[in-house]
Amino acid sequence: MQLPPHQEPDGTETGVLDQIELLTFAVGEQDYAIDIMCVREIRNWTEPTPLPKTPDFVRGVINLRGTVLPILDLAKRLELDAGAPDERSVFVVIHAEGRVFGVTVDGVSDILTVPRSMLQDPPALDDGTEPGCVSALILEEERMIRVLAASRIAPHVTGAGKETAAA
Repeated sequence: MQLPPHQEPDGTETGVLDQIELLTFAVGEQDYAIDIMCVREIRNWTEPTPLPKTPDFVRGVINLRGTVLPILDLAKRLELDAGAPDERSVFVVIHAEGRVFGVTVDGVSDILTVPRSMLQDPPALDDGTEPGCVSALILEEERMIRVLAASRIAPHVTGAGKETAAA
């Protein structure tokens, strides 16, 4: 079976496998995205139950169909000013490296299908620290979209919603 080609702006064709689908969302005044293949679902806001002695970006946990799901405040995780959740706030439930967790976002925007060639590496900061959560940047018209690496969002949350065979 041959996949349909994609027409690039310069007239060249690329296959569908050279594209990526991204869920875009807002965190504060900034645009972010994550690979749609990591997204399990989008849930309306519910106040999580706080847990003691957790990193400040862990809002707590919720009961998701009988599973305890950790919820991370993505703004705090990214070290941005975190506003209070409102009627547009949602959880994006993410599956990464066998872990399932939710992140709070200010609102989901849309799904973008972009050629992988549009993904630009973020600037390298040679300061010896761990790589940040942003794995790529996309310049689209007047906005810059930061693509997050799902596996780097919850590095300190061990045992977070371990995937089971039934899930």
